[in-house]
Amino acid sequence: MWWGVRDPSKLHGRRVQRRAGADIPSHMAATPQPFRFRRAADFTALRLGRAILGYLALMTGIITLAPFEFQSTPAHGLTTVWNWSDLIMNVVMFVPFGFAYQLTRPRGAPPDWPRVVVLGAALSGAIELAQLFSPQRYTSLLDLGTNTLGAAVGAGLFARLARHLPDDTTVRSLALELPLMGLVYQLVPLTWLVGLGAEDTVRRWLVLIIATMAGAIVGTVHAAYVAPQHPRGARGTQRWLWGTLIGWAVVALPPALRDDAPVISAALVLLTGSAVLRSIATIRRSRQEPSGRFELPTLRLVMPLFAAYLTLSALWPIANLSPDWQGTWLLVLPVVELSQPLVFRALEQVAAFTLVGYLSAEYHGRDWRTLSLVWPRLLAWSLPVALLLQAARGWRADSGASVSLLVLTQVAAMFGGWLYVLQRAHVQALVARRALLSALPARDTTTESLDQPGS
Repeated sequence: MWWGVRDPSKLHGRRVQRRAGADIPSHMAATPQPFRFRRAADFTALRLGRAILGYLALMTGIITLAPFEFQSTPAHGLTTVWNWSDLIMNVVMFVPFGFAYQLTRPRGAPPDWPRVVVLGAALSGAIELAQLFSPQRYTSLLDLGTNTLGAAVGAGLFARLARHLPDDTTVRSLALELPLMGLVYQLVPLTWLVGLGAEDTVRRWLVLIIATMAGAIVGTVHAAYVAPQHPRGARGTQRWLWGTLIGWAVVALPPALRDDAPVISAALVLLTGSAVLRSIATIRRSRQEPSGRFELPTLRLVMPLFAAYLTLSALWPIANLSPDWQGTWLLVLPVVELSQPLVFRALEQVAAFTLVGYLSAEYHGRDWRTLSLVWPRLLAWSLPVALLLQAARGWRADSGASVSLLVLTQVAAMFGGWLYVLQRAHVQALVARRALLSALPARDTTTESLDQPGS
């Protein structure tokens, strides 16, 4: 992948010839389209990957800096206090960052360890530096090291999976080529915020809805995308299914629930159960309708679950409801002391609306074909939902309705829709490249050079 050239069309046929190690046919030398499609797919993968990395970096920074109380001078020095729980969480929370970075690399490429380490250290270093000025946070060089290690572990984990999975199809299912899997990745930071914003076990049970959603999506992808490629290799596809479920559970659940064994156990049961049941249902459906799409039935199943989560997240626990409706322009009511759980619950709703935007754009992906159609129609879907949720939050004594939060949710929804637009552009570039490569002569050595997916 050539990271320096931003325009995929600025290429020359002789460069393709040197990479292929063979003469290019005259019609290809005149119009180097295959290489253009190769570059277009690399470009869309890079743009999408950067957007996802930016989102994960922002969410990680927000989670580790809340409630955003800073002073102009350092509040403390470096600390050497640590425990095993924090040590493990520091590694786990940076694994998605390194994993997502490796998704942006050319398939089959080994991890770029220097860049992974630098990116992980830069993000962690910025967070630790900001924590110096926060009285409620502490700065530790050990945190810097474990965060960087987590990013490296994430990149190495994806590279290892790519080597041991049955074939390229199962690797692509974990990469950026399936919009449904984009939902699975976005559910990870949302799960973190649900757990961190819960002051008691009651609210943590909302994680069960998210785990059910993640399992249903993974089960669908397994049955509709991975399993059909291996009619005689069920063992390999089962490894993909169980490996994906275990990976999601390890990354998403411990930072959110810590040592809450009952909720973790229930989440694991629902995660695996929904995945298995959805996989079986999708296989049966594919036998009845071999050419049917598997995305829309899954979205129709997931969206009511997500609507239930949004409703409960605004009202739960009901014991905290107030007889008087209250609203504010601020994030929370001025009479309420700003605390970490309150900030996390507000940010939880913002992260949830990233999924609202992504889900809406994906559900209407074939209708909303241009950006001019995406933004206004997405706003028409997300704004009424946000207004209803803020109306419900107005009855909460610990927060109330918030105009600022309403605005932030709409920004998040637009970002989620933009993520799907980037995802769709990448899929279109890949489809166009593969269609052109399939039309090339089978023995053309140029094809061997070019048919290396860029994500």
